[in-house]
Amino acid sequence: MRTRSSARWTSRFVRLLCRGVLRLVRVRSSREGALPPSGALLIANHIGWIDIVALLAHVDCTVVAKREVSRWPVVGWCARQLDVVFVDRTRKRDLLRAIPAVTSALTAGRRVLLFPEGTTGDGQQLLPFKSAMVEAAVQARAPVVPIAVRATARDPDPSALCWLGEETLLANLPRLRSLGDVRVTLQVGTPLWPVRHRKIATHRARSAIQAMLRGAAVCSRLPLFQPMRTPGLEPGWVAPPAPKAGASTNFATSAERRI
Repeated sequence: MRTRSSARWTSRFVRLLCRGVLRLVRVRSSREGALPPSGALLIANHIGWIDIVALLAHVDCTVVAKREVSRWPVVGWCARQLDVVFVDRTRKRDLLRAIPAVTSALTAGRRVLLFPEGTTGDGQQLLPFKSAMVEAAVQARAPVVPIAVRATARDPDPSALCWLGEETLLANLPRLRSLGDVRVTLQVGTPLWPVRHRKIATHRARSAIQAMLRGAAVCSRLPLFQPMRTPGLEPGWVAPPAPKAGASTNFATSAERRI
């Protein structure tokens, strides 16, 4: 097991590496909103490999990723250094190993990034969110933080932003680099806490991300690009108040009860 100072060095190195990759492919990125300082399950929509790089460039966290990522050149090495939790999607029983691993990371104060869609989307609409891994937040009593990822480009056909089908990473790289004025914005939503039911928390996180994406589409006043800043403790984040003794925290709507 790595020491705490070694883990900090690794996280800093990965952030710098990801920022270098973004500059190499001519992508500007920014983050809006504060994050809990530690121990939070971050839930984000997924459009392609570029959103993973952008998130790791701005947020000190580990990730839940498919097993195949461990074999990718360079990326696989970085993932292992970050103690990424790899999941074998062909074996449902692998969740019995992955959920406790994520729970342990959250309990230890780590932020864990999860893409509950399970695959990349076309950037036009959200796919259904899978709730199984959110059980880790329930067990660890950690907040769930929705993050809306949106990407834009000057090119009238920005399809290279979305990594779909059987396209390889090497094939996508030059297409992405050829786009003009590519920007990736990470909008952090209000943390959901306490988390008592994984399906309800997943539903609410998806609704929050959908609302943020729709709001960005209709509100031209939202800032799209800000200079990068080094993530660390977030002074702008305030922990939600603990529920009063005897008070009920299950305010599920009729739609949520049907999940």
